Amino acid sequence: MQNAFPITGVVEGWFFRQTEVPPGAYLVEGTDLWGRTVSRVGGDPDELLALCAADAKHISEEFKGAP
Repeated sequence: MQNAFPITGVVEGWFFRQTEVPPGAYLVEGTDLWGRTVSRVGGDPDELLALCAADAKHISEEFKGAP
């Protein structure tokens, strides 16, 4: 699990972090260059990253071309 540095290359323009909050529970957070955020909490950091990436893609598509 990568948690010390931002995870890049998952969704263009987004950076993600994984943190083990209590043992066995993970917080995955994503932020884009405009300060929009997504986050998920659960037991599988890889699944959480995939869910956050899907959320980030949805947000990026929703606001694509918006002023």
